[in-house]
Amino acid sequence: MTLNARVFAALFHIFACLFLDFLEISNGVQSDIDCLKSIKHSLEDPYLYLNSSWDFSHNTEGFICKFTGVEFWHPDENKVLNLILSDMGFRGEFPRGIKNCTSLTGLDLSSNELSGPLPFDIAEIVPFITRLNLSGNNFSGEIPKSIVNCTYLNVLTLDHNHLTGEIPPELGHLVRMKNFSVSNNMLSGVVPDFGNFSCTADSFANNTKLCGAPLEPCPTPKQRRKFDFSFKGGFQVGYAVSAVSVITIFMFRSHYVACMNDKQSSKNENEEADQVNQLPSKGLLLEGSKKNSQLEGMVIRMNFTELREATNNFCTDNVIGLGKIGVMYKAILPNGSPLAVKRLHGCQSFDKQFMCELLALGRWRHNNIVPLLGFCKERKEKLLVYQYISNGNLYDWLYAKEGSNRILEWSLRIQIAIGVARGLAWLHHKWDFRVVHLNLSSDSILLDNNFVPKISNFGGAKVSSSEGIMFIDSNDTHSSNSSFVDFGFWDLGFVKKDVFDFGILLLELIIGKEHIQINNYLNNSNGSLVDWITHLFTSSSDLYNVIDKSLIGRGFDSEIFEFLRIACTCLNPFPSKRPTMFELYNTISTLGERYSLTNESEILRQSEIATASTSNEIV
Repeated sequence: MTLNARVFAALFHIFACLFLDFLEISNGVQSDIDCLKSIKHSLEDPYLYLNSSWDFSHNTEGFICKFTGVEFWHPDENKVLNLILSDMGFRGEFPRGIKNCTSLTGLDLSSNELSGPLPFDIAEIVPFITRLNLSGNNFSGEIPKSIVNCTYLNVLTLDHNHLTGEIPPELGHLVRMKNFSVSNNMLSGVVPDFGNFSCTADSFANNTKLCGAPLEPCPTPKQRRKFDFSFKGGFQVGYAVSAVSVITIFMFRSHYVACMNDKQSSKNENEEADQVNQLPSKGLLLEGSKKNSQLEGMVIRMNFTELREATNNFCTDNVIGLGKIGVMYKAILPNGSPLAVKRLHGCQSFDKQFMCELLALGRWRHNNIVPLLGFCKERKEKLLVYQYISNGNLYDWLYAKEGSNRILEWSLRIQIAIGVARGLAWLHHKWDFRVVHLNLSSDSILLDNNFVPKISNFGGAKVSSSEGIMFIDSNDTHSSNSSFVDFGFWDLGFVKKDVFDFGILLLELIIGKEHIQINNYLNNSNGSLVDWITHLFTSSSDLYNVIDKSLIGRGFDSEIFEFLRIACTCLNPFPSKRPTMFELYNTISTLGERYSLTNESEILRQSEIATASTSNEIV
């Protein structure tokens, strides 16, 4: 071959390779764009993070490099390296369209509200993944066995979900693995042996059926036989103990009712008797800093084993609610009485929320506050026990699925608004220890059989004394349990936040739409909530477009207008101009008089409750 021929062949080879590389890059870029489009379309985006940032109409080179949560191999091309989409409120299932991001190495979907099973073929969807974080969601089912084929994994974080079954033992063979966590799930079986790195017990915490190092050793076959043999005798002993407990409960209840006869009318004694705890009573001592006096509460310290049995070992069939800080279970006592048990996730950061609920709910009773009956704090377990409220929450009633027979009549909506206003007014104005909720929403309002509202979910509350000493602040990361808060800041920064949230709740009762959907209306009107409501007063067509269809043409128009005016005062952009909850209760009660919904008892009356004979300190 001549020199010119060899040079020509070499140049041809180079140009051919460059051309093929160009084709590969072009196809890869388009597939990554398709990947992001698929993610956007498959996820519910209630806070419009993707809607406002992921704009595919400007199809220029590198245009997706400006997208929120997307990192690229090179700023001038559209090859996705990492997707960081944590804490954005996304709903839906795992987005399978991620498969089109063919060069993806990092995926973070943590702290969203994703649900459903993890993909069975996850290794084919993210074959080159090195960091995978799916924690803080509602994923269920088993960990897919194909995940062991993600051989490049360095970090796998699946904690705070509802995963069941066993951990694939082959995960221990992934030589690149440096960090692994599946805490706060419902996993069972033997912990894999990660020989190449040290995995602590915290990585597997709060999976009661897991065993093996670094957790407790798994029982041997001989130990299991011994357990089976002893069950019958243990049952007989337990039956006898239960009988003694029932007698003790009966005596305690009788003594309690007798005391109440001397203090209340027959109407009040019946209401309070329903709230009496049916377990042996012990007190609770909540302690602030050494500078503050100790606060003695009246809730019962309960045994973890008994609560675990009452929830059928925290069976998923007994789950009645899922939240960021824990899972709510329905429990049945041996005497058939139902309870609601919130099992907090094992994260240490939830200690403050645990103390908030105890301090806010453990000392007093009010007809519009969910009764806290007991607590359990053993080792890393933290549980709160409430009266079981059988009618669900307001959110489920307002946003029932089509075809459901769940319809809230207008009179019930007024009753709910009055009850919530009464409860908040009592929290804000009566106590020696004032409480602000700070997380009021329709899903934190429980409804009993008579649709009496019960305010719940006090994990984000703030509690202070009348002198301004804040004993518990769930958002405070310092170890001290007390600090000082200025009265003016307490009122404008905290109390009026509850008033604003109450205004949103009134809007939901009228229009039957979530806060997110209300914000959508707001975005279209380019103004404040007050401006939007004012516009509704002047546009009958827009007003009837947003009002819950079940209320239209029923003769409630004037009362709906009055509700909107009240909501408008709550939503004033200047906190100092918002009314107090006491004023709101009085205003709304005038509407309730037309339906005989007024309460003759004093709004802020503190109910009498029995005093425990002993106190235990939370340690």
